[in-house]
Amino acid sequence: MKSRKNLMGLWLFIPLTLGAMSGCGGDGSNSDNPNPLSDTLGSVQIDATAGGFGTDPNDSANKYTYFNLDSGQVIELTDSEAAVSENWHIAFKRTNVKLNGGVSGPASVKGVVADAQDNFYDGNGDPESSVFLNATAASEWTAFDGVTSTDDLSFVEDRNIPYIKGDGSSEGWWLYSGPPDHGVSANPDQWWLIKSASADSYAKFHVTDIVQASSDITLDLFIQGATENAFSTTATTWTAAIGVADGSKCFDIDAAAEVDCTTAAADWDIKVEVAGQSWNIWTNGAVSGSGSGGAFGSFDTTDIAGYVSGTASPSGTDISEMYGQDSVGGAFKDNTWYAYSLQGNSKLWPNYRVYAIDTGSAQYKVQILSYYNAAGTSGHITLRYAPVLSAETVNVTLEEWSISLDKTTIKAGNISFRVSNKGPDDVHEFVVVKTDLAPDALPGDSQSVDENGAGIEIIGEIEGIKVGTDVHVTAMDLDPGNYVLICNIWDEDEQESHYHEGMQVAFTVTAN
Repeated sequence: MKSRKNLMGLWLFIPLTLGAMSGCGGDGSNSDNPNPLSDTLGSVQIDATAGGFGTDPNDSANKYTYFNLDSGQVIELTDSEAAVSENWHIAFKRTNVKLNGGVSGPASVKGVVADAQDNFYDGNGDPESSVFLNATAASEWTAFDGVTSTDDLSFVEDRNIPYIKGDGSSEGWWLYSGPPDHGVSANPDQWWLIKSASADSYAKFHVTDIVQASSDITLDLFIQGATENAFSTTATTWTAAIGVADGSKCFDIDAAAEVDCTTAAADWDIKVEVAGQSWNIWTNGAVSGSGSGGAFGSFDTTDIAGYVSGTASPSGTDISEMYGQDSVGGAFKDNTWYAYSLQGNSKLWPNYRVYAIDTGSAQYKVQILSYYNAAGTSGHITLRYAPVLSAETVNVTLEEWSISLDKTTIKAGNISFRVSNKGPDDVHEFVVVKTDLAPDALPGDSQSVDENGAGIEIIGEIEGIKVGTDVHVTAMDLDPGNYVLICNIWDEDEQESHYHEGMQVAFTVTAN
């Protein structure tokens, strides 16, 4: 038998009074937390501090925290281990959230906004401060509870997103004309500053021309070399001749010349890429390269004239650390979960958006409630989550010593179990076993069922269900057949086998 841990109930789905659980985030200090967390069920708090601000990049604490929605547990993985593991669904690092799919992991986890909480923003997309500051986890339970289906939602995997915007809008480096021509043209009024892969040279640039048919993209760059303190006043013109077959071209601002993206992987500073309908410009850093490059902007033609150096603003402020990098994006990047500094105090406030997550075998809804712990330390994500229940639900009651069902027969398909532990004393677990054996005849010994034994197949389970909690198990796609539902805990202290004490019941799934 696997070792059993006394874990928090997995999918806590109780509309409790969450009190002042509304979140605020911030600068990593322990002060000025206007909404400390209460000690309450209905959520889980995840330490996503990544070691705190200023942690060395090589510090083992400076990593994402990985969470499995099925088990309700933090999975202890290094970032390199997580890159090849399917045993996590969602991960947190400070304000960043990623899912195990696409560019973020080997699984097929996808996400989408299920309730955007549009009332938190005005018609211009700016935060409505009064709404943010007055919202609480309790007041926003309705939004969470209201997500009962994922029909008509389009889930997306995580993908790399360039810092330099290219989306066809007036804020990006290229413009899209729309139907019927579907034309792509340059937007020369949008400028960016870029930092080189070696972080010691800079350029300001804009795109001056695009030949859509051949994907020829022309940039004017004003370069500031590593030994210089200002941009050149003479443009270096470069045309990235991508070609009709799509592809990418790279430019090294130190050499002021095009370079091969592969052989000069450590040296290129700007990459222009065309892939189908995606037209992107990347810098050499973070998710896009091994360098320390980045970008800053955008600026219109009037404002860029004030930037004569890549290290100083027009007023003389040092901007060398203000360059952003290409990043991983998806449902949480496309639709951020917070607003910043609504009171001018560098705090983060959640917008209580509800996200739907498809793990490939189950669908969950997730709502971030806070960025602070009770002491006011930032980077502690409080997460409310639950399955999006299927139409077929079985209510299960665990107690000493029985398992009771509100129905013992159900049609095959996606089945949800709503499990309650009525105690009165013991932690229990819930295991779904497919078998033609009688409930009291499963293989094992006097302590527990052998979950690898002959004649049985473990379909799913949850562990550590505390007294008084409701949890949900969902997305068990059960085939027709006979099943037994058990608690398989052996209590060494009490010398009690929950299975042999009577926590076993037959369950039948019929053909549709």
